[in-house]
Amino acid sequence: MEITRRIEDGIAVLALVGRLTVNDTPGQLKATAAQAIAEGAHAVALDLSQVPYIDSTRLGELIAAHITVARQNGRLVLICPTQRITALLKLAGLEGIFETYPSFDQARTTLRRA
Repeated sequence: MEITRRIEDGIAVLALVGRLTVNDTPGQLKATAAQAIAEGAHAVALDLSQVPYIDSTRLGELIAAHITVARQNGRLVLICPTQRITALLKLAGLEGIFETYPSFDQARTTLRRA
């Protein structure tokens, strides 16, 4: 998995590329999200459009990132989750935990109001 980061309107957009599996560096996603909030972003948007698969270990890391950002008074949202990821979130009972948006523009509109 690769993570690239950009800031737009105070929102850290983390674009993830590749499969998120147990083979990835533990804590990388959580640390990147926490750093973005610490550097002044008020929200983190995870762009999942290039992530075809998430295993249970990295699903746990998504939850950890969400909690970490929330504890720093930020919001973490998901952008463009694939149908497979959406189904996984539903199966795990997490679809109500993560705000999801089909595009960054729609997420940005909501996050600006917050």
